[in-house]
Amino acid sequence: MNIKQNIVLGKENNDVFPVSSVNFLHPSEQDYFSGIRLVIWDLDETFWSGTLSEGGALINQENVIIIQELNRRGILSSICSKNNFDEVKQILEALGIWDQFVFPKISWLEKGPQIANIIENIQLRPETVLFIDDNPTNLNEARYFVPNINVASPVILKNVLSNPRFKGKPDPNCTRLKQYHILEEKQTEQKQLENSNEEFLRNSAIRISFHSDIEENFGRIHDLVNRTNQLNFTKVRWPEDIEEARAVYRDEIYQDFGVDVGYIKVSDKYGNYGICGFYLSVHSVFKHFLFSCRCMNMGIEQFVWSFLNKKEVYISGSIASELSSPEVDWVTVVEDADAPVGKKIKKEHLTICLRGACDLMQTANFMKRTETIKEEFNYAYNKWEIVTTPRIIHLHEDLKKKKNRNIVEKMKSMIPKNRFDSSILREDSDVYVISFSQESFHGLYKSRTTGMVIPMGTHQLPYFHPAGPAHKFDLTSISYEEIRKRELDAVTEEEWLFFQNEFEFLGGFNEALFLKDVDYVFRRLMRARKLVLVLGLNDRTGRSAPLMQFWGHINTLVRGKCAEFDIKFLEVSQFIDTESKLAKDGQYVGSHFNRLVYKEISDYLLTNIKTLWRSHRNKAH
Repeated sequence: MNIKQNIVLGKENNDVFPVSSVNFLHPSEQDYFSGIRLVIWDLDETFWSGTLSEGGALINQENVIIIQELNRRGILSSICSKNNFDEVKQILEALGIWDQFVFPKISWLEKGPQIANIIENIQLRPETVLFIDDNPTNLNEARYFVPNINVASPVILKNVLSNPRFKGKPDPNCTRLKQYHILEEKQTEQKQLENSNEEFLRNSAIRISFHSDIEENFGRIHDLVNRTNQLNFTKVRWPEDIEEARAVYRDEIYQDFGVDVGYIKVSDKYGNYGICGFYLSVHSVFKHFLFSCRCMNMGIEQFVWSFLNKKEVYISGSIASELSSPEVDWVTVVEDADAPVGKKIKKEHLTICLRGACDLMQTANFMKRTETIKEEFNYAYNKWEIVTTPRIIHLHEDLKKKKNRNIVEKMKSMIPKNRFDSSILREDSDVYVISFSQESFHGLYKSRTTGMVIPMGTHQLPYFHPAGPAHKFDLTSISYEEIRKRELDAVTEEEWLFFQNEFEFLGGFNEALFLKDVDYVFRRLMRARKLVLVLGLNDRTGRSAPLMQFWGHINTLVRGKCAEFDIKFLEVSQFIDTESKLAKDGQYVGSHFNRLVYKEISDYLLTNIKTLWRSHRNKAH
């Protein structure tokens, strides 16, 4: 690069300062660490020629160009110089480049501690930082206070823009520079406050939003997964090649039906920080849980961990944060953190109860990012399948009798204490979305003493299923020895004998009883003036003909009841027109869908719920 102009400040001088021949002091690390993300500049005899306090400085215009180009590559610049702050600021403002630097340290203090402070404020790893100074003593002092920092004399500037460690990533609008100016402004204001750090955070109007369009923002997320360290809790990386990484990501989300994945945007009253977090969990364990250092010390990672039900995080390496720190109460979840601060995104805040099985369980992952969701899904208890059918709600009437409560109590290893609890009975949600897919998960058993009918089933033993050969299997015919062999160890022999003697097997699905139960649920919710929606079952696309036929029958019965009570029935078939929309598990049986389908169902539900809620509210009043 040719120097076209030398700008003289302070004195007449036409000579550019000749740099020394010292380069990186630890070149063995150059190939191991990732690229440089921050350059800390000395000024005298480095950025400019001469010593400002001794008569003037000659500006090398090429260094100005280097700093501007580095910022366009997303590589920041700072200053650590022994000079008068106001004088330096005046010079750099005259050049129009003062705002090209972040967190400058310009004083007569020792450089080592100041460099350490710059790195701490900017929240980068020392391995990604370069300090340039003409004085070897200053370079060694920097290494003493920050052992893993890169250091170099000004000779490196000759080829800095062609050096692969300074390749960076295209950032033509200097977005990264602007974000760090926001961080700088925050820290300046924080130091001026006499209140605690928490008080400062509460005054910062911190907002976050959860998003699921991973593929559309995969470049940024790929960067987060592979570049973040201080707040990357699991440190599970993807291939550097973005398409290979995308293939690995897709394998991760399809490896198991219980995957939840999303990214997080962050903003506060000082500005927007963009995409700052990413997570991917499989059931109750996070495989990826990571955040950009842009949002360090804001409580974001603690809040998100709590918000996502404090799933297990297997921490790898050192982490600059504790998830189990005190509760964060200064973060607000909004629909989109990129929206202007102060703008009210949501006009209504609704509590929505989702009651069903896998269909609504996966849909909930998307809906709970913007609304308060009460989840009522099937689960295992001591290996017994706990279903959320309308029979469980209608049993509320039977359990008003002490005799029935005593019967349930005698089977406590098979029936959890809160088995019959529901938001439907408490009437504490605004909206109820219900699915009836679980009628195939169990058999029905009638008390010989009181006539109470309860559903029972376990995957450890054959149970009613329209797609299987064991649809008439009677659990009461199983011996206690067989129960033990099937690893149902929590059940005592006394309990099992009581179950066998007290209950008789009625069979599987009972249409008359089902209709009575649905009628009870709908009538109760209508009486409480609740908005109710029903998610239909997939009865058209799948390889299990018995399941399609059975779910088609359920849909026919439920549609009739919905029409009777003026309840909206959502035809799920509109989202599933080909086998490609089904999940790979189960050989495309038809009971599980791919993640895009659940996202579409979520979007549809949220849009319709808001529209229907306004109409429903007006009718109620």
